[in-house]
Amino acid sequence: MRFLDYLKRFTYTPNEFYDYLKRLEDAAGGDIDLVILPAMTGDGGDEAALKPTESETNDADNPYVATVTLKVMNKEGTKLMEWYNGTLEVDVTPSSSSGKITVDDDETPSAIAVTKDMTFVNGVCTFTVTLSGTWAENETIKVTVDDDSVGIMGYTVKKENHLLVEVQADPSGGE
Repeated sequence: MRFLDYLKRFTYTPNEFYDYLKRLEDAAGGDIDLVILPAMTGDGGDEAALKPTESETNDADNPYVATVTLKVMNKEGTKLMEWYNGTLEVDVTPSSSSGKITVDDDETPSAIAVTKDMTFVNGVCTFTVTLSGTWAENETIKVTVDDDSVGIMGYTVKKENHLLVEVQADPSGGE
C-alpha cells in the first residue's frame, strides 16, 4: 500500500489532496509526459491533425487559425498534472515557400520557424497558429516542444515534429 493511501484513511483531509500528492509523487518517479492537441490522426497516429484545403488557408479575409493545446499528463494520458506551472520552449515550423505563420498574434508573420517560451498554467498551455500568405497542397506546419536541456522534474518531455497542419488540395469542382 502506498504511504499516501495509508495516511488518507486516518485524516479528515479531502481525498483530492492525497490524489494531488500522488500525481506529484508519480511524476517525481518519471510518470510524466506531454500531450499535443489536436492529436495526429491515422491508424498509426502519423497523419496530420488538421487538414484544411488550399482555399481555407489562402483566404486573406478569413485566415485559417489552428488552436493548439499542450497538456502535461501521466504517461497513460489519463491524469492531468495540474501542479505544473512553468514554461517550455515551443517551435512552430512551416514548410511553405510562400505561406507564413503567426503564433498567438503577437508578431509579424514568419516564413521560418517561430520559437517561443510558452507558459503552462495548471498543466495546460493553449496558443493559436494563424496562417497567411499562399499555401499549397502538401505544405505542413509541425510543432516541437522542449529543448533537450529543459524538462519537468528532471525528465525530458520533448515531442518532435507533431504534424499539426497538412494543406490538402481543393476538391474538384463538378463531381
